[in-house]
Amino acid sequence: MTDREYQINNLQRIFGEARLSPVFRRNSKYKTEGVPRIAYDDIMNDKRIIRCDNDFSRSGGFWSNTDATIIAQYDSIEELVDDGWRLD
Repeated sequence: MTDREYQINNLQRIFGEARLSPVFRRNSKYKTEGVPRIAYDDIMNDKRIIRCDNDFSRSGGFWSNTDATIIAQYDSIEELVDDGWRLD
């Protein structure tokens, strides 16, 4: 299994199970001071929006700040992975 397939499969599982707010490694294409992640509410609404979590140490696994700064958004999981995002 390639890294791309691994990332896509894991993100599909995360969206399918809707059990957490995934955290991503930094992507060199995007400069941000916080931690990149998808808000739990976005997972529940099948939205692939990478946001900036500025309070990661206290935000927990179900982080739902849909008012957080948007870093990037995508039409598909494949597009998100192909843009360089990797689960942390």
